[in-house]
Amino acid sequence: MRKWPRIGCMVVAVAAISVACGGGGNGPKLTAVTTTKPTSGASGSGGLATGAVTTTVAPVVTTTIAATPPSVFTTTPAGAVPGPVKLTDAAGVTTAGLGPLTFGLTVTGAEKAIGTRLLPDPAFPGAAKCVVLKPESGPDGVRFTVTSGTIERLDIQSPSKLKTKSGAGLAGTEAQLKALYADRLTFTVTPQGKTVIYTPQDASNANFRLIFQLDLSGAVTSFRAGRVGAIESINPCG
Repeated sequence: MRKWPRIGCMVVAVAAISVACGGGGNGPKLTAVTTTKPTSGASGSGGLATGAVTTTVAPVVTTTIAATPPSVFTTTPAGAVPGPVKLTDAAGVTTAGLGPLTFGLTVTGAEKAIGTRLLPDPAFPGAAKCVVLKPESGPDGVRFTVTSGTIERLDIQSPSKLKTKSGAGLAGTEAQLKALYADRLTFTVTPQGKTVIYTPQDASNANFRLIFQLDLSGAVTSFRAGRVGAIESINPCG
């Protein structure tokens, strides 16, 4: 008596399970796989099986997880920010922010505080967690850095006329900085000149700094304010 060949049954079973594990869509799928295995026994001159055993394989779960897209900065629509513009050349730079804009605000909150939109600066390509913005209206030469959703830094460059609350600004001298901030300054020599860091004395401002960049002649070429962790690099998002 011949035994029923097993190869064909194995192919059928593998094919059925392969179908159960595939398929489109994003949700979980449950598929019961059923195979039929002939039983041995006489069935006439060919000696083929006359009976069959049916086996059901447990359901197979398949799940597709969609990738999470990176966060993208969305510009506030024109006309959506209530005026008037409150950001002027008279606004003072401090370790806490600029005029009515304080570090830690969301972009929407900052726009309401200064009365103008903040737009992406094309000179600084945006990243998922860091974006450099410039005010649509108001003083020139000011940039705000958004880190993980909140404004944590501002940079002042030419031709800005903005100054710190104490009176330090562009084209100021090392001697003037020493007179204004005394022993709260730390100096580091660079190939371009010096980096001068002002550390606040107040415990409430311990996590903020003012940093001045000086050229070889000792003149201030740029300065920035912001939170520790966002301000150390000379380049925003750097």
